[in-house]
Amino acid sequence: RLSVMSWNVRGLSDSEKCDVVRDAIASAAPSICCLQETKLHDVTAHKAHTFLPPTLAASFHCLGASGSRGGILTAWNTNSFSLESFITRRHTLTTVLASTMTDLRLTVTNVYAPADHRDTHIFLDGLREIMPQVHGPWLLAGDFNLIRCAAEKNTGTVNTARIAAFNQAIDELGVNELPLLDCMFTWSNMRASPTLARLDRMFVNNAQCAAFPQTSLSSMVRQTSDHT
Repeated sequence: RLSVMSWNVRGLSDSEKCDVVRDAIASAAPSICCLQETKLHDVTAHKAHTFLPPTLAASFHCLGASGSRGGILTAWNTNSFSLESFITRRHTLTTVLASTMTDLRLTVTNVYAPADHRDTHIFLDGLREIMPQVHGPWLLAGDFNLIRCAAEKNTGTVNTARIAAFNQAIDELGVNELPLLDCMFTWSNMRASPTLARLDRMFVNNAQCAAFPQTSLSSMVRQTSDHT
């Protein structure tokens, strides 16, 4: 059984928040955990133990934050996987994980896309650069900061050019989005009359679908972040 968790945690500097994040991850018990917006420039082994359960804290790779923004971390259970290689881009961290029990090689791209849409084309081009280096099952998970249609935002105000560019990139990557059936939106600006949007996603390629044909996606209860 493969379980993958993806979460925009919106910073991991506060010790009490780290406790909440660690407990939530432990409760979900994922084989692989993808965290976005850690806001950490570096992650020591000691720091990792403050927000990751013991099953994941010994094996992780990270992309440091730029100033007070960003930061991506992927962790995996060493009983299930070992790190074979990795690729870093400005907005993504890609790890190739080898199963310790089978001949499976799984490529996981952890995404934290730019909120500044002037950089959207850089992000999408970065995804295209990764594709030729993927061999076998591929999973893309994270905060894409983009919507695919007007229904994915509750205000009705959308940028159709960005929607088209995102959908075109998805088509070119040859991936399919896993449907999230238990909620419509994954982000809120947390105001009295909130803006809601579907920003957090998981995509898989055909090889991933073949390896794990029963794959499904569900949301977590929002705890210390504005992301579900």
